[in-house]
Amino acid sequence: MEEGAVLAGEEPARPRLDRERILDAAEAIASSEGVGKLTMRRIGAELGNDPTAVYRHFRNKQELLVHLADRLFATEIPVDPKLSWREQMKVEFRHAMYRYRSHPDLSMLLAVQPDDTPSLQRIAESTLAKLVDYGLSDADAGRIFQLIENHIVGTGLYYALVEDADDPRLRDPDAMRRVYALLPEDRFPIASRVAPHLFPDLDEAFDFGTDVILDAIERLASHTGPHTNDGATTP
Repeated sequence: MEEGAVLAGEEPARPRLDRERILDAAEAIASSEGVGKLTMRRIGAELGNDPTAVYRHFRNKQELLVHLADRLFATEIPVDPKLSWREQMKVEFRHAMYRYRSHPDLSMLLAVQPDDTPSLQRIAESTLAKLVDYGLSDADAGRIFQLIENHIVGTGLYYALVEDADDPRLRDPDAMRRVYALLPEDRFPIASRVAPHLFPDLDEAFDFGTDVILDAIERLASHTGPHTNDGATTP
């Protein structure tokens, strides 16, 4: 008999249960059915195990959710080192925003995670180091870091919500522009005039916000001297 073969009447051996398999199952359930359907019993059923087996790895659902969020925050994207400092930051901002946008049922979970989780601490250290290395003071780096976090989390969470709800404005942004274009010009002269430029593509709007932040970083760092293309200061 070949090694690993199952005798007649015997149940096949279950794969060894570990934290990664549990988190895989939890992410799949949350993504397809919503976080509300995510229970220890449901995870156990998904893995073909008794729920008590899940409790041997996570004390409760909250602990599991914290670890699931931390794992999603640990995902990174390779960034071409040949890109300028600004372009590298834009790639990282977009990737961070898509963590929320790509997981609509987990976006709120990600948004409210405490900062004492390993991946969020690593992200904070890495981002703050980039800002300080670029020439920002510690005080400015702290303020800009908060602005970046608000931009990424706020935009990502909003996009996740409207896309998951299949907001009709996404299918026909011109309809929203027409609402403003048809406003009485005597009462709303600016809104009616600017109407064609309202409600741009979501990615375009996010990138514009990113550029505004990066422009502010460059102005704040200007006192350290002119910068080269990769963000290094020149004497």
